[in-house]
Amino acid sequence: MEPTPPREDQILPMPTEFSEHRRSRHVLIVEDDRDDAFLLKRALKTAALEQQVDLEIAYTENGMDALGDVACKDLLNHLPDIIVVDLNMPVVNGERFLSVLRDDMRLTGVPAIVLTTATENHVLDNALSEGADAAFSKPNTNEELLAIARTILSYGDSPGAATRHP
Repeated sequence: MEPTPPREDQILPMPTEFSEHRRSRHVLIVEDDRDDAFLLKRALKTAALEQQVDLEIAYTENGMDALGDVACKDLLNHLPDIIVVDLNMPVVNGERFLSVLRDDMRLTGVPAIVLTTATENHVLDNALSEGADAAFSKPNTNEELLAIARTILSYGDSPGAATRHP
């Protein structure tokens, strides 16, 4: 005996409490300095709580591992929403990572944010020319890092032009 389908008046709507009001972000951090990665993760988690964002963070220590991670995620249709990359890393540096990332047409829409110790404008401008959507110098205070984390989580809400932030 086959079950009878429910009548239309018996179907309950799905709860939308979280889906309508909460965003989710999957952030990939590519950073060889574990302390810097820890501080960024902490800032992102704080910003996510403030902004009511469900946050998933993946972490790799160099560009080569990140490229492998992105390729695997691509195969699983679980690409990161945002990639935060340092420039000065072993194996594959941040500039090369950005170049390879932007050469793949499927990944041109994934925002890539540079967070580097460099403070020179030409370094930050070069990161933008290599395909970064924004470039920040690593700040000296937790408050400044939290402000950057808030900005990072805003990527993906709407398409934006590449910008450089000191």
